[in-house]
Amino acid sequence: MSRSRGWLLIARKEVGDAIRNRQLYSNAALFALVFALIAYLHVDRARAGYAEPVNLVGLLSGVSIVLVPAVALMLSYAAIVKPREDGQLTLLLGLPYDRRDVVVGTYLGRYVVLAVSLVAGVLAAALVTLVFSVELAAVELGGYLVAAAVLGLAYVAIATCLSTLTRDQTWASIGAFVVFMLFVFAWRFVPDAAVFLVNGLEMPSQRPWWHPYVGALSPSVAYERALDLVLEADPDRTLSLFGVAVLLGWAVLAPAAGYARFKTSDL
Repeated sequence: MSRSRGWLLIARKEVGDAIRNRQLYSNAALFALVFALIAYLHVDRARAGYAEPVNLVGLLSGVSIVLVPAVALMLSYAAIVKPREDGQLTLLLGLPYDRRDVVVGTYLGRYVVLAVSLVAGVLAAALVTLVFSVELAAVELGGYLVAAAVLGLAYVAIATCLSTLTRDQTWASIGAFVVFMLFVFAWRFVPDAAVFLVNGLEMPSQRPWWHPYVGALSPSVAYERALDLVLEADPDRTLSLFGVAVLLGWAVLAPAAGYARFKTSDL
């Protein structure tokens, strides 16, 4: 076996395990059920003349701000620390795999499970909309799917990083919860707090130019800014592209940081 392909074999194993323990099916069913329900509510409003086709995308994107990070973190926070605790990781590294294979393969395998679940949800929403003969904003829905998929990639990356940094599942779960609360909710107050501190403990009449960019350092807020390219008629393209860059940065740098620590740590 080529060592350069080790990560691919581990990724396949992760997906296979998710199929065998029904984790993939349960997550796909969760997304499909939630998104189908949202689509049905949209259909009801659209038939009454209270909703435009693009409103479905707005509803799905709003739910995804919470649902995608939550599922991504739950899928991935124990992905490495659990086999590390029970000794399976030691056995795996006794085969022709190295620690980079473990990190990259686990990261990509867990992401495939999330991405398939997300696609199942979007397909369910589209199917419900079309079955009831309501117009579907296909282009905007496709743009949303790409943005939500990159959001999921960022949070799987963060969770994989957390899983490499500890030898205890409890601490990994605490870290995942803190990340969720920080980036999904609490970070929205950070830009104002930063302005307040920089301005001598008082709020200026006009916020500085960097205020929204600090907010967009959170992957969840970055996702919202990226979605502006899809949902807004005249988005701030610089800020939206910054949001895209932040999401991709988390997706690359978080697992890289985790690997840098993991490759020198004792099992």
